[in-house]
Amino acid sequence: MQQLSMITKTLLLAGFSSLSLWTAPAQAVSFSGLGWLPDTSYSIANAISADGSVVVGSGACIEYSGCYGTSTFQAFRWTQETGMVGIGLDFNKNSNALALSADGSVVVGTFDDGLFSFNAFRWTQETGMVSLGANTRNATGVSADGSVVVGSVEVDVSDPKEQREAFLWTQTNGIVPLGSCGNEACSSAATAVSADGSVVIGFNYNAGIVSQGFRWTQATGIEGFNAVPNAVSADSSVIVGTGQNGAFRWTQSSGIVWLEDHKNSDSAATGVSADGSIIIGKQIFSSGSESFLWSQETGMVSLKETLIGKGLDVSGWTLNEATGISADGFTIVGNGTNPSGQSEAWVANLSPEAVPEPLTILGAMTAIGFGICFKRKLA
Repeated sequence: MQQLSMITKTLLLAGFSSLSLWTAPAQAVSFSGLGWLPDTSYSIANAISADGSVVVGSGACIEYSGCYGTSTFQAFRWTQETGMVGIGLDFNKNSNALALSADGSVVVGTFDDGLFSFNAFRWTQETGMVSLGANTRNATGVSADGSVVVGSVEVDVSDPKEQREAFLWTQTNGIVPLGSCGNEACSSAATAVSADGSVVIGFNYNAGIVSQGFRWTQATGIEGFNAVPNAVSADSSVIVGTGQNGAFRWTQSSGIVWLEDHKNSDSAATGVSADGSIIIGKQIFSSGSESFLWSQETGMVSLKETLIGKGLDVSGWTLNEATGISADGFTIVGNGTNPSGQSEAWVANLSPEAVPEPLTILGAMTAIGFGICFKRKLA
């Protein structure tokens, strides 16, 4: 009988152990600067992966940042484990990482090919930095799995006006121009793409002046949009950006909804969580700019004040702009000035306490139930 009791206890402990071992680790609320590439003192973050583990951007050594040397920029990829690591090219050529896949394994952006021309690039650990074509100018968005890339391409290299069009790239089809507003002098550029690569957003411009935004699908082609979209939710149901009344949030049912009353500032929305419920961006005042955080519950609030309210010490930091947000909306990256007066990219984590995963709980309860049943059968 004592042996049966020991067996039951072992099975029960196994069930509770599975509950303990498989609970997701809690991530404390935190804020930190991302630092710089070696021998530099200037960094900017442009995007963060959906899982919140990888940040991309560029760094440089420029005089006003307290560093004396080359003024060219180098693309970087940052993780908690590796810190900031330059990718692809050295400082003899400019490069800037602008977007990345959901897990951060694919990075896209723009680089100087050494022939006084910028190309769009796609980077992986295996391939390094690979040009998407001599006439491409930048890659600004990439699908969750890294298979679809969007950006802008020069459609007629002989045209002195350098007319460009938004493009969509896949391994199978290569560069496919998406068109523009129809005017011969009009150009277009893509700013982002949905997680599955089916919806592209961007803007049209003429002589450098933005005329209107657009939303593109294979079925509809380019559709006009009365503001400039900067980011799109994972399923493309929510689009955010900036327009004549500042930052906005768009859905098919509501249309464009402005995020503030604009009495004291202008604003631009630069990123959105996967479900479209949390928006980031910057408010622009006469004295400078400041990162904001928006949700339906809070409205537009200062990110810095939010961090202070959670007990974090961000004294001396100026958080000029938030540029990227993870899928769950809890990890945010951006750019600012650190307490030493240097331009430095930063990352803020607002994660709540972890809870056991549903399947883990189910597994634990199954083990417990099995233990009880096992005891009864043996009895």
